Amino acid sequence: MYTLKEDNSQYIVNESYFYKTEPYYAIVKNENEGIKTTPRSSDVLDAYIVPICLEKAKLAGIQVCDWTISYHFVPLPALIYGLNYFSTPSDNFLVSDHEEAKKVIKHVTNHGRYPFCYQKMSDTSTVVRCASIFGKSIDCCEKVSTIAEKIYEVFRLPLVEIVLVKDESGCRLSSLSPVKYSQLSKDETEMLQDLLDRRVKRFE
Repeated sequence: MYTLKEDNSQYIVNESYFYKTEPYYAIVKNENEGIKTTPRSSDVLDAYIVPICLEKAKLAGIQVCDWTISYHFVPLPALIYGLNYFSTPSDNFLVSDHEEAKKVIKHVTNHGRYPFCYQKMSDTSTVVRCASIFGKSIDCCEKVSTIAEKIYEVFRLPLVEIVLVKDESGCRLSSLSPVKYSQLSKDETEMLQDLLDRRVKRFE
């Protein structure tokens, strides 16, 4: 976890800001002490709960996937996210047949105890992922780069994976999820280090 300081303000940079992790508690501690912190704990919670994330992004003018909460039914094909206490947007499942869907639903609902969120896909839909580093992305088209910048303006997550659905109707946000340092490409790792170095020098 990197902590970048600027006067009475701090940036917390980490792979994940998931609830009850060290970065999350660091953010809450700062807020309780009156230190302005990026990201805020409320933004972290909003970002990692898929329906809330999409509604917040939609209000900011970002194109998002239509979503529905269900306990049993899911159209096919669809992208499924769990909504239980332990679920993370990193665990999403693209299902295209009923047997596969039944297994996934059983898993993400803990045998029917919790609801799940699904996004209806078309036969031409593809899921793409893009790492966003302080709102900047590498090896992404101009459209995705613009989305990454807007998402950073809304959620202020220094490091996050943007999950998008592309089809004939365009490119839409599906979710935001934690990103592992080990999954970053060489260019993305260099970008992260460069931005950290520049910010550290500026904040010292």
